Amino acid sequence: MAGEHCTSSCRTRDHESFGECVRSKRVNAMWLGGEQPSATDQKRFDRTNQEFRQAVKDGLNPTSVSDRAIHAAYEQASGGS
Repeated sequence: MAGEHCTSSCRTRDHESFGECVRSKRVNAMWLGGEQPSATDQKRFDRTNQEFRQAVKDGLNPTSVSDRAIHAAYEQASGGS
């Protein structure tokens, strides 16, 4: 029966599946801050996450996912102050 799998807020209630209903609403990812980041911000985010992953692979335990924390973890591991 059409509509039985629709979301509660569906206006038409004529979809054959839940997925079809959700797709009809054109639901998109919600970015931090409510808007899609610029290409530069996305590259910075990706690079920081990759550096964090590498630090963990190297056996370090950065206190957070930030450039400062990652560099401090490497500094501490190398015996620097």
